[in-house]
Amino acid sequence: MSLSTVLGAGIAALLVAVAAAAVYRDAGRVGVDLGSPPLWAAFVVVTSGAAAVTALLVPDAPLPGVLVLAALGPLLYLLERDDSLHGDDPADPTRLPSDGEDADRSDE
Repeated sequence: MSLSTVLGAGIAALLVAVAAAAVYRDAGRVGVDLGSPPLWAAFVVVTSGAAAVTALLVPDAPLPGVLVLAALGPLLYLLERDDSLHGDDPADPTRLPSDGEDADRSDE
């Protein structure tokens, strides 16, 4: 194994650890509805590890597929976070979500 491979693996492991720590901290702060902070952090580590194993064991694996697998954990967490923050309110087709709650009060 060359030095660049070891260095690349170390950098990738550091990035995964930072991403898992950020997800753990944010999940605890936001209070996601589904799962717990350790579960989401572990999910980020597992999906990133699966991407690394796929890239190492299957040299012909397409890079876009490996990247999708690596991004799966953080992306699913972000979807759950968004759902936890915005709740189960019914969608209002007459306004954009970025308008906030003040738009409802101006109609009254």
